[in-house]
Amino acid sequence: MTKEEKVKYLVSPEILFPTDLQRGNLLGNKMFIEAMEQYLNILTESQYWPLEQLEEIQNMRLRKLVSNISNYSVFWKNYFDKHKFLPNTANITDLSRLPILRRTDLLAFGNKIYIKPRYANEHSFIRYSSGTTGVPIKISFSEQEMLIEIACLFRHPVFEKVSLKQILSRKPFVVLGLPGFSYICRRDFFSSVFPSITTYDLDDIKIRKEIYNSIIAASPAILVGFGSLVAKLAYWVAEDKVSLPLLAIRISSESISVIERNLIEKNFNAPVINILSGNGHITIGFECPINSGRFHVNSESVILEIVNDGNTENDEGELVATALTYMLTPRIRWAHNDNGRILPETCPCDRTLPLFEFHGRRGYEIALPSGRRLRWILLHTSLMRAGLGRLSKQIQIIQDRTDNLRILIVPRLPFSDSDELNIRLACTTLFNNEKINIEIKYVNEIIQNGRKPKFFIPLSESNAKDSQEDNYGRLKQ
Repeated sequence: MTKEEKVKYLVSPEILFPTDLQRGNLLGNKMFIEAMEQYLNILTESQYWPLEQLEEIQNMRLRKLVSNISNYSVFWKNYFDKHKFLPNTANITDLSRLPILRRTDLLAFGNKIYIKPRYANEHSFIRYSSGTTGVPIKISFSEQEMLIEIACLFRHPVFEKVSLKQILSRKPFVVLGLPGFSYICRRDFFSSVFPSITTYDLDDIKIRKEIYNSIIAASPAILVGFGSLVAKLAYWVAEDKVSLPLLAIRISSESISVIERNLIEKNFNAPVINILSGNGHITIGFECPINSGRFHVNSESVILEIVNDGNTENDEGELVATALTYMLTPRIRWAHNDNGRILPETCPCDRTLPLFEFHGRRGYEIALPSGRRLRWILLHTSLMRAGLGRLSKQIQIIQDRTDNLRILIVPRLPFSDSDELNIRLACTTLFNNEKINIEIKYVNEIIQNGRKPKFFIPLSESNAKDSQEDNYGRLKQ
């Protein structure tokens, strides 16, 4: 295949995927596997192309996308006209003419934002977002768009260890909880799903054995789940002296500390892979396998911006993404509701895909009395180093005032006075001796918010009531 042909397929990947392919009929499907193999082989090569060439591909895809949208939707044509955005000549820098779209904007626009399938045989479906960052919104997909997006999930280098045919001809995924990943080909490739499992359930050896057997049956399996569930299972894997045939572990919906990551990788003897997907089901990028904490943008299919007020240190800001694959529900300058920053340096892995850091949910920061803010994952790491993970079954931190933190703990072992002192010292050291009261309460259970257990409840979400534990935990008698 010539370079020109590869560029053509990157600009129009839909050419590779037959329109009659549908989820639910992909397992071992020869046409699907061949399309995926061809597209992923091109992506494997393009990730080392000069950045200028990747940006030109983005410009070509952007012009193609917005021109089609303008032609098929009166709403979007008027929208572009209003903001003096010219689809036929658009490039990356022109995107700044358009406003950032948030959930409130999409809800105000109503059904006008959706575009009907263009072809009689173009299959489409509707899905609603989880609503964890606001009111759920309706999103329309075509099957072809979704299949192209799936390729971004399999472009992580860990999947190069096993042939794609072997992965896509079987059901390799074992899933703990019900992360956002669950909408992807559940009937095709999910071997076992434990949707309502909690950290308490993992204390039951019968449930653990069921999970172990599912992983063994799916060998080499890919374990997907909330960070807290995977970390808890990793603890028990060591206690149970179990060896599991895992290809990789994907953490979804929750961040984990460096200590937890090391525990997971050591006890499972498999790498943790991070693939950042977010608002609007846009797969933004993947963590570099040799540059921990740094992500590569999927530049062939996404334009990533960092937007801030101009006063943020180190150019940190909100992630804003434009997806170049989706047309039925255009994702143009969609606010991701997460913070991060784009890094100027080149990566030691030699990939030319831009690097960025992902810093977590906007507003999910600890507000200090001085006005400083700290990412909650830093507190999480400090507490793990102080031994809280070893002593606890589950933890939740609630900030109900700028000068008060409540730490709810479901104990695994009895806490001594020195254990509590270590927890308090970990907090005061991180807070640089700012005066914040630390309340430690022992509870029988942490009540979870829906199906996503939360380690940290920020000031913006907590209800400053006299009996906060009534809302988040039940007191240990």
